[in-house]
Amino acid sequence: MTDTVASDGYRRDRTGAAGQVLNDLRAQILSGRLPRGTRLPSEKELAVHYEVSAPTIREAIRALSAMSLVEARHGAGTFVTAESSALMSSAMTAVVELENVNLSSIFDLSEAFYLKAVELAVREADDAELAELRIRAGAFSDSMENQEFATALQSFLSGLVALSHNRLLITISGYLLDRQISLAQRAAEREPSVWQRIAGPLKAERIAIADALVVRDLPTAEQAVRVYMKRGHELVRRHAPSS
Repeated sequence: MTDTVASDGYRRDRTGAAGQVLNDLRAQILSGRLPRGTRLPSEKELAVHYEVSAPTIREAIRALSAMSLVEARHGAGTFVTAESSALMSSAMTAVVELENVNLSSIFDLSEAFYLKAVELAVREADDAELAELRIRAGAFSDSMENQEFATALQSFLSGLVALSHNRLLITISGYLLDRQISLAQRAAEREPSVWQRIAGPLKAERIAIADALVVRDLPTAEQAVRVYMKRGHELVRRHAPSS
């Protein structure tokens, strides 16, 4: 085999062959034995390796693809992707939809992540990163179109969390932010002025967060986050209550 799959620890019984192959490949991907970017062996080679049929391999590969662990590229083969953001989205989206999570609920949870982000930012971020966040905080104007508001908000909040330099925090917060933007855009389809009414009035609060971080004043930064989230939550309840 040009590309190899480890054999140690793999045992197959007579039932659920596709599931067993799936579990073994998944374990190798998540453990790093099959690193991101690795091209998997061909279906025929995998079938020989696992002593199963080609359709069984295809079923396992489809499941891995649905989990965002691999990606089939036409003419090139199947590659390990295992992007953390895609994995988070895949795991969380079903829960969010099942529980009918709304924009207000996203705000409730996001506050805890932003508070942790500013705590870590004061210690971990360099001066240039903090200055960049200040620029993003000021990049809002009343004349913005909805998509411009969405882009500017995503840039500011993702930049805020990135200052933490904590990969898990960045990944989870990224999913929550994507969901927040998506729900706000859905509300804007019903009422186009929603973005201006929610994101527009909070420019001063965003600047207050950035200014506190620039001087590494953690208590002021934390209080600015609480004020921002409280006012944002109030605006969401007022202008997009069903989102």
